[in-house]
Amino acid sequence: MSAHAVPADAYTTGLLSKDLPTELERLQLLEKTYDPGTVQALGRLPMRADWRCLEVGAGAGSIAYWLADRVPDGSVLAVDIDPRFIDADRAPQLEVRGSDITTDDFPAGSFDLIHARAVFMHLPRRREMIERAMQWLAPGGWLVLEDVHFLPAADSPYPAWQEVHGAYLTALAQQGIDLSWARRLPAELAAAGCEAVDVSVTPGGLGVDEVQDQLLGIRLIQSGPRLVEAGLVTAEQMAAAQRLVESGPAPDLSTFVYSAWGRKPAGPAQ
Repeated sequence: MSAHAVPADAYTTGLLSKDLPTELERLQLLEKTYDPGTVQALGRLPMRADWRCLEVGAGAGSIAYWLADRVPDGSVLAVDIDPRFIDADRAPQLEVRGSDITTDDFPAGSFDLIHARAVFMHLPRRREMIERAMQWLAPGGWLVLEDVHFLPAADSPYPAWQEVHGAYLTALAQQGIDLSWARRLPAELAAAGCEAVDVSVTPGGLGVDEVQDQLLGIRLIQSGPRLVEAGLVTAEQMAAAQRLVESGPAPDLSTFVYSAWGRKPAGPAQ
């Protein structure tokens, strides 16, 4: 087991910086919201106790821990550009490492499973990164990618949410995040040579359930000052959006998490 730090880069100073006081709570609420869909997708794979797993962008660690419980004779390498919230002592087969997968590399054929949630949408060369991940997979190994597809803020029935959610999406796009990449995941996996490609989708948004409203409330607290400072929204608009979240509104779906998976062919390397 080991835990290595990596220097902060420009991304870690943005809306999702680990230095923000609410970021751990946001990550934990995200886990509560999306872990069931992730576990369901991973549960469809023919996982063995000796699999070697790579968990990319491990966040607060919940899926890395889940995987470690299922590969007692294997290994889980949990990487994140800032792994401060992951417990490296959780399991003997778990290793935690600070890593930027856009610059770091892994030996060819060294993993039976690679999983990443809400990671590739942040990367500048997504197709190239899928191709690199395929090289890291052993023949017959599985690549599971999950990302968020954001629906247009202008389609919300709530004016207060149109304004603030729209400002948030603008800030994410300015940070380099592709808001519609997730929809392309199955086709991208197939283009990279994956077999048995499949997909499931988990809806999210305002009023969907209590946990998601808590997540959105934390997001407003966390992003609000920066959005106001950037001139994308006013403090009054932020307050109106917060009241809307707290009111328990009728559901307004604004995101779909695409969970896509495929298997590297068991034949010769491509």
